[in-house]
Amino acid sequence: MAESNKMKEIHVNKLMALMGIPMILSMALQAVYNIVDSAFVGNMRVGSEAALNALTLVFSVQMFMVAVGIGTGVGTNALLARTLGQGNHKKAAKVAGNSLFLGVIIYVICLLFGIFGVKAYISTQTVDPEVISMGTSYLRICCVISFGIFSNVNVQIIVLAEAVLMIVAILLQKKIGS
Repeated sequence: MAESNKMKEIHVNKLMALMGIPMILSMALQAVYNIVDSAFVGNMRVGSEAALNALTLVFSVQMFMVAVGIGTGVGTNALLARTLGQGNHKKAAKVAGNSLFLGVIIYVICLLFGIFGVKAYISTQTVDPEVISMGTSYLRICCVISFGIFSNVNVQIIVLAEAVLMIVAILLQKKIGS
């Protein structure tokens, strides 16, 4: 049985939905996480105002890290989908490897910022020592542990690109078989 090129045969709108919905859900879950985080911090009995201020200052950096991770993932997904659609599995393997390596480099940049640049950043946003202390601690944790953001997105995108092709193949087989 000859292998067909699924990326050429499926309508673009259907492919966009199959690839875009997981990304949208990922960003929505990140936003819900921050809403819950804000609600929890806002209900603290002592220091809630300063903690909420610190959380607000950290939020933009968190969203920037998520945006870089998702943007890298979307670019990887597009390139992977194209190369897999062309049947070029060797190039697709290189794309996946380069994407993982890029994720490591981005993590190292965030790690270095978390270790050396967080206090300077927070200090440019406020003069309140309590907010500086809380914001620095929280953002440092977010940056140091940000490996999860980049590795998760990269692995998710690589699996998604391959899974979409398998789903499309199954749908095509059912359509052709019926």
